[in-house]
Amino acid sequence: MSDDFRQKFKVFSERMVGLAPRCSNEEATKMFLVLPFLQFLGYDIMNPDEVCPEHHADFSEKYKNRVDYAVLREGHPVIAIECKALGAPLKDDRGQLKSYFNAAHTVKMGVITDGLVYEFYADSDEPNMMDPNAFLSFDLREIAKGKIEDSVVDGLKSLQKSNFDPENIGAEAKRKLVFQNLVQQIEELAVTPSEAFVRLLLQNIGLKHVRAKAVVEYTELTKNAFAEFVNLRILQRLDLPVKDKETDKPVLVPDTSKSDADTKPGDGPVITDTELQVYEYAKRRLAFLSDNDDLFDAIPGVEYKNYKGKFVVFYRKERAGRLFDFYENKGTKYTFDFGEEFGGEFGSDELGGLDEQLLKVFKTRVEAMGIKGKRIKGEN
Repeated sequence: MSDDFRQKFKVFSERMVGLAPRCSNEEATKMFLVLPFLQFLGYDIMNPDEVCPEHHADFSEKYKNRVDYAVLREGHPVIAIECKALGAPLKDDRGQLKSYFNAAHTVKMGVITDGLVYEFYADSDEPNMMDPNAFLSFDLREIAKGKIEDSVVDGLKSLQKSNFDPENIGAEAKRKLVFQNLVQQIEELAVTPSEAFVRLLLQNIGLKHVRAKAVVEYTELTKNAFAEFVNLRILQRLDLPVKDKETDKPVLVPDTSKSDADTKPGDGPVITDTELQVYEYAKRRLAFLSDNDDLFDAIPGVEYKNYKGKFVVFYRKERAGRLFDFYENKGTKYTFDFGEEFGGEFGSDELGGLDEQLLKVFKTRVEAMGIKGKRIKGEN
């Protein structure tokens, strides 16, 4: 059922995005974008006893509050909707919506929209006091591209006429706000794991009393573990096979049983944490950027080889399938060489900005070499 609703939401979003260029003012936005959205949720937009335009809730004759639309239940407003012209900033009208929220005691949810971007607010902390943060938000342009989070699908389904419960929306909003904060905390821990968090994970796998110097190395290992976890989840969600040899690669674990004086350099080049980070980042970006099944299926064919001073990432064959060479600390922290045909050398102190070159070279290699065990579409 969720998949059916997801697909309907995507089709609806595509239609709205197609109509958007014709909405040159606020009235057009209301008629061609906002009202169809309410209808999509199951509300009768032709019934003023259910969807009332220019609804008012006044503190007094002097202080009047109006919203563009109010969704009514048994004659009382339960949802207030404030509309802006397409592309206008939404934050300007949050105060106006908040005032209406305060004045109309039966209102349990407020919506601000420009017809494509939607923000949903509730009173999860104090009755009739609109929360400062939206518990649900989305952009129909992203939905039309198929970028639909499960939380958006579940949240929107709960707002359908047949499912909407004004009395419980505050509790549901609170749960979603807490969920958003937890996701943010996890994202921050994935990028910069705290020492306490790293030690907790180490304790859970039986490593206790780890020296402070070793914790620094384990912190980098934790970041790589997070990246690998995300990568595996992406592959699973796309129903791609997890490459067996990836799990066979030895994990470089700091040796906490030896002192620094006992540490000796290895005979060959050692793969650094940064090089592994670059490799995993490239695969994650390809999983996100690939726009057809052939490219998705080819991702497990991305491999690497390490040389002294150079780290090579390639598809299937090192020479014929070269994606890029990576150089660590060559003027900048990250230096990539895609070859002259694909933009040449690129340097940055931040890991990012590679999407265009990476996707272009990957498509070229897959088209030229095919997918192991499978011919690509159009290949003779």
